Amino acid sequence: MPSATTKAKTKFSGFEYLGGFAEPVLEPLRIMSIANAVYAALKPWNISPQNVKYPGGTMSPTSPLYTFELANSHYTVEVAMAHFAFKAVGVAWDQAPVIIKIIESTANALSRELKATVAEHSLTITMQLAIAGKSIRELTSVFATSLAYPAKQDLEFYGLIAYTKDGFYVVDRSGADPKDLFVKIVRKYKGSHDLNDMAKALNDDEQGLAKTLGIEIE
Repeated sequence: MPSATTKAKTKFSGFEYLGGFAEPVLEPLRIMSIANAVYAALKPWNISPQNVKYPGGTMSPTSPLYTFELANSHYTVEVAMAHFAFKAVGVAWDQAPVIIKIIESTANALSRELKATVAEHSLTITMQLAIAGKSIRELTSVFATSLAYPAKQDLEFYGLIAYTKDGFYVVDRSGADPKDLFVKIVRKYKGSHDLNDMAKALNDDEQGLAKTLGIEIE
């Protein structure tokens, strides 16, 4: 396995947490009625009325009835009938403590006001990485070797989808720039779990994948 010496500059990074309710609250008016409670839970992060959005046109229990934008729209909290979601762009691991507090505060408000129990958790990282000094074909040839494909074969790129018991990894050519690498890491859990533990597992996944690729993510 190559050592992590190749620099990989992060052009885009995103994180999403989805907390699925044990039972959906199939009453839109009930969800709408607790918007003030969620707003109050997010007050420590300087939310203001203009940060509250009502998308409209809700077609399913997974469509958000309202969203809250924080940190100049880098963070978004969405509330639907079947779940709530936290989304972030331009993220780094030093933001994890703040993100965890926002998610926990939202979950506590929903539990208190709706009696909604979060029974499923999904955590997703997405990244677009620019590789310094190597083509993505060179970088991902480790996958071809493990599959016994000759490196000299006339292929431009070796992608990967790997499933684990808790989620999956995707390594692909970036749709935004074919010279860049697209990475997606997903972890899923059922039942009660500590967010810090789930975040650590996701970080371990990212570091493990970087080691396999032989890159240092910047």
